[in-house]
Amino acid sequence: MDIFDALEQRVEALVARKKALEEENAALRAEVARMADEQKTVATRLDGLLEKLREEIEP
Repeated sequence: MDIFDALEQRVEALVARKKALEEENAALRAEVARMADEQKTVATRLDGLLEKLREEIEP
C-alpha cells in the first residue's frame, strides 16, 4: 500500500465519521427540542396545579 492509498482510506474514514456525527447531532437536536416541549408542558401543568392550590388556600 502506498501513501496515497493510506491517505485515501483515511479521508474516506473521516468523511464517514463526519456523516455519522452529523446524523447524531441531528438526532440529539430533535431530542432536545422534544424535551423542551415536554418541559414546557410540565411547567404549564404545574402552574395550573399551583393556581388551584392558591385558590383553595386563599379565601
